[in-house]
Amino acid sequence: MLARVCLPKLQAAAVRLKSPAISANEVNVIISDRDVKQTTLCRVWAGMGYIYELSLLRGKYRFVVKRVVVSPPSGGRQRLSFGDERKARSYQVEANFYENVAPWLLQKGIRIPQPLHVERDSECRKVTICMSKVEGRVGGGLSNIDENKAALRWLAAFHSATWDYKDDVLHSAGLQPTASYWHLDTRPEEHTSMSKTGWEGRLRRAARAIDSRLKRDKMQCLCHGDAKDANMIWPHRRSSDEVSVAFCDFQYCGKGPPTVDLAYFLCVAAVNVEKTENYLIEYYYEQLSGQLRSLGVDAIPSLQELQESLLIAYCDFSRFMCGWGWWGTDISHKVISVLDRLDGGKDLGSEDAYQEAMLLHFG
Repeated sequence: MLARVCLPKLQAAAVRLKSPAISANEVNVIISDRDVKQTTLCRVWAGMGYIYELSLLRGKYRFVVKRVVVSPPSGGRQRLSFGDERKARSYQVEANFYENVAPWLLQKGIRIPQPLHVERDSECRKVTICMSKVEGRVGGGLSNIDENKAALRWLAAFHSATWDYKDDVLHSAGLQPTASYWHLDTRPEEHTSMSKTGWEGRLRRAARAIDSRLKRDKMQCLCHGDAKDANMIWPHRRSSDEVSVAFCDFQYCGKGPPTVDLAYFLCVAAVNVEKTENYLIEYYYEQLSGQLRSLGVDAIPSLQELQESLLIAYCDFSRFMCGWGWWGTDISHKVISVLDRLDGGKDLGSEDAYQEAMLLHFG
């Protein structure tokens, strides 16, 4: 029973308790079916499972269980679709994150759920992740500038803590080789469905150049990969004058420039970004550069380098939205400005030509 496995870790983490953790034998005696209450919180993407909350010993302890089962496709198909394979892989990545990365991030003070237990079947088609319940409001949208800044502080802390993350460590940790759920390698259908005319047609031909530029960006770290408000947990009450936030859902955590997270956050989560975008970018930069400096990082990027990278990340996210559907803040004018720098306002006609233009104008 998951309750028996997780209870000792929950006890150890509960600083309010003065008594020592009970033994495994005592756990087996105390925990019975009547001691455990299960509540379904939501269904996961593609209908592959559910997220539950387990309440133990009349609510004294609570934790969250994400249980995923990847079933064979219906309708006689022998294999999952490309999109379902992407989602199935993402749940494995999240399990890897909680096993291999989350413990040392917690030691660095990054606010995330604490991993309690991870298990898989031999074929990695069944995944169970048990994690501590972070008390607060999950999602629901950001409401003010203070919450914008709190999210940016979290992102800056996460990015700086994982700055210059090495490829061999990334591979051994089992994370996404490229951060985000929309990057080009995993979205060929959306790329194919883009318009072939107008500025979207130009963006379509520039897509691989944009993807390559982000992959060779001098700034590299771990990115959350899905930094939207639904993956943020806000405290019900402030413990200080400064708002704090925790992030969850690390299915698309992987390597990339921090501007991948920043572009997505500013497009789909931040409030009043049309009026405060420059301020928020500068605030994030102050947080990031300050923390990198405190960590002894020598090659701290300039604000201009961050802004240039952000423009490319805006283009990358727009490429996905052109093929999938638009939402969030309208950033088309930013994309067009980048395309104009690449092609002078006239379609260059080939992906290779845009690769050359990208190297010339953005390095």
